[in-house]
Amino acid sequence: MEDTNRKVRAVQQRIWMSFSESERFRIGAELFDLARKAIVSRAPNGLSEDELKRFVFEEMYGFQMPKAGGLDITHD
Repeated sequence: MEDTNRKVRAVQQRIWMSFSESERFRIGAELFDLARKAIVSRAPNGLSEDELKRFVFEEMYGFQMPKAGGLDITHD
């Protein structure tokens, strides 16, 4: 869905591209961290560490965390 008109989108793009590559990366990482914190803040109480990882992943990406070769990839 795109609900931003072309002129506004062009201004946003010019602003975004005025930042250095490292600044764009830093801002993106901060936004990702902020989104993760917002998700964690509304997670059900009492989740184990693995359940919380799964909850955050599903909320962020919209599908359940896949298993790699039959192994649960939430374990380090």
